[in-house]
Amino acid sequence: MIIHTGWGKLWGRDNTRFQASSPGIGTAAAEWLARQDPMLVGSDNSAVEISPNPDRQLAGPVHQILLVVNGIHVLENIRLDLLAARQVYEFALIVEPLKIQGGTGSTVAPIAIQ
Repeated sequence: MIIHTGWGKLWGRDNTRFQASSPGIGTAAAEWLARQDPMLVGSDNSAVEISPNPDRQLAGPVHQILLVVNGIHVLENIRLDLLAARQVYEFALIVEPLKIQGGTGSTVAPIAIQ
């Protein structure tokens, strides 16, 4: 599941705004997505989830729901503007992480094939 928020258009143009906050999904959406059993949830913002979280008592609840509870990979900062402009809604996504033993994250170069 890939989510285009439009926030990615700020990257490289207004990095201060891009990093200060971002739109994204909340816990209800994360729970719904998890029930759909995706392998991965990604977006064009820096956290997939709303940042900062509206509930200051919670830290990364969407990451916890997706990664920790359900084992669903999270992919952030995907460049989606071209796919959105072309109205490409279905595609094969190839993501190959760096081969780092014991790593919890990696830089990737995702490829969308229509």
